[in-house]
Amino acid sequence: MNLRDQSSGLFWLGISIFVCIESIRSGIGAFHSPGSGFLPFWCGVILAVFSLILVTTSTLMKQWKGRITDLWKGTEWNKVIWVLFSLFLYPFVLPFVGYLIATFGLMIFLISIMGRSKVWIPGVSAFIIVLVTYVIFHLLLDVRLPTGILGF
Repeated sequence: MNLRDQSSGLFWLGISIFVCIESIRSGIGAFHSPGSGFLPFWCGVILAVFSLILVTTSTLMKQWKGRITDLWKGTEWNKVIWVLFSLFLYPFVLPFVGYLIATFGLMIFLISIMGRSKVWIPGVSAFIIVLVTYVIFHLLLDVRLPTGILGF
């Protein structure tokens, strides 16, 4: 049993309960007509689920005997820096080149940096991701996405 994980899980469970109660007070509304507390309520529910998972797993598992530095052993810091740099750069590139091209490029880069795979896998995966998100956000939800200099 890990006392630190249990106490932090209980802390976040308390925060999530507070968020849910205040969201109910401000009005959740319905799915087709959400109120101001709709999003905070569901975020509180998700936080409560994760908190309960943390408390449960920390209760059922043995105490970890390692050091905190062992958690970072084997981390490829150059990949971490490249991912952070690309995620930082993405919102600046997005208005100029548009959603489709910027997201396609970002996805190819992120999938490629994850590991060694066949050459066509990042391209096909990025295409599918961009296509699905475009259909969901632009066609189904009617969200205006940046068109960029090419007009699409």
